Amino acid sequence: MKVLKKLNLGMNLIVMLAALGLQAEEQSTSKVKASDLGVKTEAQKDIDDEITNARLRASTGSKSKISVQTDFGYNGGTFSEPVGKTRPRLSAGPIVPTSTALTGNISAKYRATDRGSFNLGSGVGLTTPGFEGQRGQIQNPYVSYTNAFKAGEIQNVFSAGVTVFSEKSNVDANNTFELSLSHTALASIGTTKWQVGLSAAWDHEIYSSYLEANSDAALNSVGLYPFAEYAFSDMYSFRTVYRGMSFYSDRIDFNTYKWVESTQSMGLGMALTRDIYLYPNIQWVWRDVRADKTNVALSANINFF
Repeated sequence: MKVLKKLNLGMNLIVMLAALGLQAEEQSTSKVKASDLGVKTEAQKDIDDEITNARLRASTGSKSKISVQTDFGYNGGTFSEPVGKTRPRLSAGPIVPTSTALTGNISAKYRATDRGSFNLGSGVGLTTPGFEGQRGQIQNPYVSYTNAFKAGEIQNVFSAGVTVFSEKSNVDANNTFELSLSHTALASIGTTKWQVGLSAAWDHEIYSSYLEANSDAALNSVGLYPFAEYAFSDMYSFRTVYRGMSFYSDRIDFNTYKWVESTQSMGLGMALTRDIYLYPNIQWVWRDVRADKTNVALSANINFF
């Protein structure tokens, strides 16, 4: 009965996110005009002519001149306890529990050109949602630039950002800033419904002073993430991502990169509208595939105006 109740809680969470997005879509029929905010408007090209993939569209925000862009992720528990309080860490060997969490970002987006946009926002989070002691946080403000474009037959999204750390664990470790770069490229396979892509990401932490206690904290992170999608329809698609080419270096030995365990995600992409995309999925570690360490998750992109 407890599992059924928690499964029901998880479904309610998904329905709540979807309802929030649908409500936002209904409200967008009376959009806030950029001219009402004193911004001079000019006709811009429709970026959807170049970016046709549903997830890439939603992840780059609304097509409006000024909008609100959000993304959320729920890191849940296992199959048997998907909305439990703990989540086994994706690593080989003994089960190491971490807390389930609902995290995300909320930002104001300004579409400066046909393809380029700026975002100013902050991270948000809720630890162990639905349980006693849950903690909400607004933390780590950031500014970023995104450029979405098509080169030949390949859809591309490039992003660069700077984050100012305000979250307690980073402050305690004397972390001050994070620089990040990412690029996603996606191509269709002939006339089939398959698409394949590759995401590349690099992050660099900047800290104010060296602490021996945090000498093994990540300084640089780099990764390549190949993925594939199959479109059942305009709304539904199968999606899977392989994360086996990730490396990091720490503060004490920043020239040596360590390998991160190979993991995989697999799930159902749901494009409820152009600006609302949900991805419920499961995740596992390849070196120790076990039901009690296969985690559930949900990511959502919801754009307003």
